[in-house]
Amino acid sequence: MRLIHTGYHLELVLQENQITVLSVENPKAYTDLLHDIWNQAQGEEGEFILSEQGKIKNISKEVECIFNPFLLDCNDKKVMNKLYQELRELTDSTLANESIALHSSIMKYMDRLFIQVPYALAYHIDFDIVGLLKLYGVKIDCSGESLLDKIVEYLRAMRQICHVAIYVFVGLKQYLTEDELRKLYEFVFYEKIYLVIFEAGHSQVINGEKCWLFDKDMCIIEL
Repeated sequence: MRLIHTGYHLELVLQENQITVLSVENPKAYTDLLHDIWNQAQGEEGEFILSEQGKIKNISKEVECIFNPFLLDCNDKKVMNKLYQELRELTDSTLANESIALHSSIMKYMDRLFIQVPYALAYHIDFDIVGLLKLYGVKIDCSGESLLDKIVEYLRAMRQICHVAIYVFVGLKQYLTEDELRKLYEFVFYEKIYLVIFEAGHSQVINGEKCWLFDKDMCIIEL
């Protein structure tokens, strides 16, 4: 898989079991690259191209861009919508009879409740598993306390539920210790996640990283 920026003639090769690190010393180039990858991850225009075996892929569907890891939430709207969709499909395919029985029981309960009051009441009779899940506050159990735990929980949820494989982090190596980074890399290798790190300056290379340096003179050096 390749991530190419046409404006700066930049080409990053994304491979399994390899962390891609791009260190950008030129401030304007750094701003332009971050602006484009963020906009394109939100479905807007930019100069990045993502390709696999010669086929252009939709960046907004394939890439998650993370500027602030402290804001990550494994129960955000994108994850929950996909989770509810998956549970609804499971209900329809494997628990249809149980759903009918549950719906019938709820209607009987409502009928018995309503006859206890002296006025006429009505209710919506369509059974909606998503409404039931929201009513009971169904969500992913996220118990991590450290920043590393939160990142791992988020990546796991997005990978397994939303099936997103490519994640662009900005300045990630400035938030985690070397030992934490090694643990994170081990996790993403196991989950077959492509991790791309943008940073505003060159940092120490860690085993498992493939690094490129975009220096102040706009030269791209493969380290």
